[in-house]
Amino acid sequence: MPTLPQLRAKWFLDFGSTAPSYPPAERYSGSAVKAYTDGNLVTSIVDGKDYMKIWHDSIRAMIGAPGAAVYHSGWRFEDVRTLGATTGPTTSDAVTVLKDAHAGGVAVHLLASRHGGGIAPSGVNFPALNSLITAGIYTAYWDNRFPLAGSNHHKFACFRHPTTPKVMLGSIDVSYTRWDTSDHLAANPDRPPPRPFIGGAPTHDTAVQIEGPAVEDVERSFVERWNDSSRVFGLEPWGQGSATIPSVSTPAPIGTHSVQVLHTYGRTSKLYGYSWSPTGDFTIWSSYLNAIRQASTYIYIEDQYFWAFAYPNPCHTRPAGNARNSDIMFQLGEAIKRGVTVIVLVPDRSEDFGRDAQVHQRSLAVNYLATTAAAAAAGAGKFIVASLWNGQTPVMVHSKLLIVDDEFVLIGSANVNQRSMTCDGEIDAGIVDEAGIFARDFRDRIWTEHLEVPVGSLTDLPTALAAVETSVATSSARLHPYPTAVTPVPSGQGFWMTRLHDPYCGPRPR
Repeated sequence: MPTLPQLRAKWFLDFGSTAPSYPPAERYSGSAVKAYTDGNLVTSIVDGKDYMKIWHDSIRAMIGAPGAAVYHSGWRFEDVRTLGATTGPTTSDAVTVLKDAHAGGVAVHLLASRHGGGIAPSGVNFPALNSLITAGIYTAYWDNRFPLAGSNHHKFACFRHPTTPKVMLGSIDVSYTRWDTSDHLAANPDRPPPRPFIGGAPTHDTAVQIEGPAVEDVERSFVERWNDSSRVFGLEPWGQGSATIPSVSTPAPIGTHSVQVLHTYGRTSKLYGYSWSPTGDFTIWSSYLNAIRQASTYIYIEDQYFWAFAYPNPCHTRPAGNARNSDIMFQLGEAIKRGVTVIVLVPDRSEDFGRDAQVHQRSLAVNYLATTAAAAAAGAGKFIVASLWNGQTPVMVHSKLLIVDDEFVLIGSANVNQRSMTCDGEIDAGIVDEAGIFARDFRDRIWTEHLEVPVGSLTDLPTALAAVETSVATSSARLHPYPTAVTPVPSGQGFWMTRLHDPYCGPRPR
């Protein structure tokens, strides 16, 4: 089994390296987030019920604790009932939880993205934030600092308890769209009724809870945004008050997990983004590329989009060089050629507008990898692509997860597309485990749910890979094969992808 220094050297980005790279493996300017931290305890979270239960219970546990604070950042934040809550009023909704915390002495700080008319009464974040501000919580803001056509897509929460601080991050917003249990029932009496762009459909998500020294780095990722000097010239978050956050938690080591906190911040003018945006931060993209290049046995991806970068697919059109080498689909194809099995879970359909354009972009990526696998020489890896179903009901795959070789996990808010890698504000965590079990057990937990077999039955990797391949090929359990043919090109595909759905605000090509 590899040692912890070997795991870090293999899977983590080296921020001390002076070798040029594209995209640059560099922190955003002035950041105090560490290169990595050891001694953490990371716990996997699967689906909205578990996440919202921890969110609710963690906030209520801080009421009355001296110096307690909650820092929450979300693409969406809505007055959804926190299903699974076990403390206090267990039927209370998210807004009530924050109001009660505020009344109980907890300092509440909330940043919600101001994309898509977020400050208008029709905006998805308006009702909840307006209710908080009306209740006197003047540290609830709409944050509009991002590139044109972008958003702040972060999904994380910091629970700054004076003795037991912890954080959560992943693909889950506290919103109607992310409300679901691991049963993924077509009709759940506790779930809000289906509404366009609001939610109500079965949804699969993943996240992690982190305790230990990495809590400081996630808190800093919030505090550096909150205290950023660019909150001037009318670009400050909408709301009242401007109090800065003076410090962050410094927890002691508690476990065997090492964590590297990673970000995306798009390259923009100072007038339209954070103070560090002129150079941006693309470390999530760099980490994906590093992990794919290091893979030797398997790569497992769950992703809401999984789109070919740019239009048309640069795997087919660009000559050798940085543009092609930095393309995630190209690197996945190279991994297949050298014998790595690539397994990808995507949604059967999109929950967004512009479905045909989005499905076509995914079909370019899927077809490229399927064609690459079919044409590869003997000894090449397999390409398996699936969607998630519960009987005849499609389950929306909203998870943003990468697991490689039972050694490395990369999880957070970033999708596999240009928008998440180069434009929107994102946060991910790369995780390795000195004990060698976290990635394996996380994979087992997810795959046993998808294959509807007992937890612990897929820890043996060859057995697990064979079971997934068989399940997809036979449409058994919840995994069904996803089509690999290229779909028809919608009208205006290039315009919609490059200007609206999947803009590029990344580093200038080198």
